[in-house]
Amino acid sequence: MVCLTLFKENYLLIKIIFIINYFTFIISYLYTALINPGIPKRQYYFKYLETKNLAKNDWQKCSKCNILIPTNFKVTHCNRCQICIREHDHHCPWTSKCIGKFNIKSFYIFVNSLMCYLIMIFITFYSHIFYHGYNRKK
Repeated sequence: MVCLTLFKENYLLIKIIFIINYFTFIISYLYTALINPGIPKRQYYFKYLETKNLAKNDWQKCSKCNILIPTNFKVTHCNRCQICIREHDHHCPWTSKCIGKFNIKSFYIFVNSLMCYLIMIFITFYSHIFYHGYNRKK
């Protein structure tokens, strides 16, 4: 019953929390979906080669996309995207994109804000039902 009274008294605060969480969810989703997940660029590797003076045996070649990659980089080939991704975590079906080195943090923010949003909707829905059900009986 205390939770329901707090819900009724802090209605504006709950709306603000919903709005902030919703925009965090949307912005992190767009950032995850639109940013480069870690696709190797040839210009970067040529600069890396010039600065580090690596020998030919310090490079590995992807057998599927034929790109040269330094052996000290953790690069994995994604079979769905048909590209190599630095620090590949997984291929996300929600964003239809790989999750890698550059978008993993925004993906975690996206998933956590989605979970918080769903929990808030669940609490709001049930507190609304119980609050109105409690007031009807009186």
